Amino acid sequence: MRFPSKKNIALLTTPPTFVERSICPLGLPPVGIFKLAAFLKKAGNSVSYINMHSGAVDTVSLSLKPEAVSMWKEKPLGSKGSRKARMMISGRSSEYFAEQLRGLERKPHEVWISCAFTFDYDLVKEYADIARSIYPEAKVVVGGDFVRTMPELAKKAGADEHFTGRLPEADACVPDFPAEGKWQFGMFQLQTGCVNKCSFCHISMDRPQRFDVDGVIAYMKDFYDRHRPECFWNWDPNVALYPRQFEEFLDKYIASGMKAEIKFAKGLQPNRITESMLKKMAAARASATLPMECANYEATKRLQKPYTIISSVKLLHMAKKSGVQMADCPCTSLLGYPDDDFGAFFRIYLAVLRAGASPAPFPVYLFPGSPDYKKYYPLIKHKDLSELHGQLWPLLADEDLDKYQGFFRFIEETRLGSLMTNINMLTRDLKEVLLAELKTTSRFTELCLNAKKDTLEEFRKIEKEMKFPVYKKPPEKKDAPAAPAAKAPARKGKAPEKVLYIVANPMPLEKSVSRQMGKLFMDARLKAAPKTKFTTLDLCEEGLTFINREYVEAVYHKSKAPVSAETERLMGLADKYIALLRAADEVVFATPMYTLSIPAVLKAFLELVASRLYYYEGRMLEPRPTVCLLSRDGDYRADGKADPPHYPYMNVQETILTAAIGFIGLSHEVKFITATALGDPDRGDEMRKKAMREVEEFAAAV
Repeated sequence: MRFPSKKNIALLTTPPTFVERSICPLGLPPVGIFKLAAFLKKAGNSVSYINMHSGAVDTVSLSLKPEAVSMWKEKPLGSKGSRKARMMISGRSSEYFAEQLRGLERKPHEVWISCAFTFDYDLVKEYADIARSIYPEAKVVVGGDFVRTMPELAKKAGADEHFTGRLPEADACVPDFPAEGKWQFGMFQLQTGCVNKCSFCHISMDRPQRFDVDGVIAYMKDFYDRHRPECFWNWDPNVALYPRQFEEFLDKYIASGMKAEIKFAKGLQPNRITESMLKKMAAARASATLPMECANYEATKRLQKPYTIISSVKLLHMAKKSGVQMADCPCTSLLGYPDDDFGAFFRIYLAVLRAGASPAPFPVYLFPGSPDYKKYYPLIKHKDLSELHGQLWPLLADEDLDKYQGFFRFIEETRLGSLMTNINMLTRDLKEVLLAELKTTSRFTELCLNAKKDTLEEFRKIEKEMKFPVYKKPPEKKDAPAAPAAKAPARKGKAPEKVLYIVANPMPLEKSVSRQMGKLFMDARLKAAPKTKFTTLDLCEEGLTFINREYVEAVYHKSKAPVSAETERLMGLADKYIALLRAADEVVFATPMYTLSIPAVLKAFLELVASRLYYYEGRMLEPRPTVCLLSRDGDYRADGKADPPHYPYMNVQETILTAAIGFIGLSHEVKFITATALGDPDRGDEMRKKAMREVEEFAAAV
């Protein structure tokens, strides 16, 4: 390719795409694009950089910056693609791109678009079409890893020209950051390329190249003096590839007097890191991604990593001992293969939590040219490359999708202190696996720390000593008529004979999804356990009123003064409800969301019971299985945190029920089944059916 001279060039990179929530801080432009800008300017070109990235460096900021997220399109989920997922862009919208193009002072002769990921080639096409519609005579040039690994995508993306090689001249340039605006972060490179040939990666196609440390430090110091950034980000594929260079950089950064934090976002190769390096990282206020890819022998062998979990565990403990801020260190592990071993994952998860670091499971992304792509090609050959995004779970069967999505939410929201509270977010089989790993994780960590060498053979010995169950891949399923819904594994113990069903919805059955869930629960339970006796308590027919002053005096202060007939009735209702709860073997609540919470009648019921138990009787209920069947029009997270961009509000439906049910002693492990997003015209019916299936399966599994 001939490089232009004395041209007007509009330059941009595609921002990353994601499903539901971004799994890592990818709001930063790649530093390579600013080196490319410097290279093009040296050739006499006028370069206008259009920043399509949000600048967000953590997932929390996505809820604070409107420009951090834009809606994009739906793509197929799973290996069959029978379900859809809404994809979003961690950056600015196409409308913003068009606006910026039209506002350029100089009409561009060429529009250069760089993209890293083959699965985002259709986003490149979208930008190319916009550029061509505004400037029909401008040449569209594309580059980046997406065409390096699959050159034919340039034509599909609508490019006039494409470039598939690296530019050593651009790599050697000092990054040319746009002058406008305040940069709260900086970026730098120490090296490119990698010698490892890991199964999920193709970075080894670049011959390793390291950059002069003094030159890097000089550039960083100049940037620091001009912008005073809060941190510097490094996205080198294997920053510990040259250990001496890495340690030299840390020494010189500390000596430079710069106070910005450093984040090595792509990780440190565990078997190349020493305690000396980690102590210098702590002194430089540096954190890093710590790779913890796999704790299963067969999978480790397949991944072709140059180390095992032994080195990863040792790195984890050395980093903590050396004073590295562990909370800032995400620990990555891979998921999304057809034969995933969840026991091995929980081994990693618990070790990470106990070291004070942050678990960061990562979906498997499939890139043409990688060993994984070739191995699993029979499962994905019917798919377009745009459907191979990791968060679309392209290797998973449809029946596993909900399990994985729930699992990721559990990992994101759960730390050691909330482990047992949140465990019900997991499916039954995953819950059992986690409980089993809790008993052995300390021993596993100890064996890794005491291992004299890091080899596959040594790891095999540890695995044999621990006697971990060997994962056997289930036989391939042939297409067959759909099986009955109620096929969940049976719960242990005697089936509850007396079930108290409490419904808090004024609407009739035909208009109430929560009532429909309750009826389905009873029907499925009676079919599975015909001797079950249901007692229905319809709170909307009970004439419940709120606690009054007389009730407080009588119950809280134990006053002997006469009370009104209404207060007498309230006290009688409280005693009735407590008796019903104590007589039940299992309690089922069915309730919709009202004002982001629960209906007032259900809150009144819980307050009545709680006050009578706690203040008057002085004793709480005995624990028993408790199920909450919830419905809501919006799509909210169960933990109540904002979940942009759909509904940036608070949800306390699960929170208030968990607190109240736990307070009265009924259960500290409430089972929630939620029909969510019912008001969404595109997904509402699908989400209702999904919740109904879960209700039926759970009720029948006794």
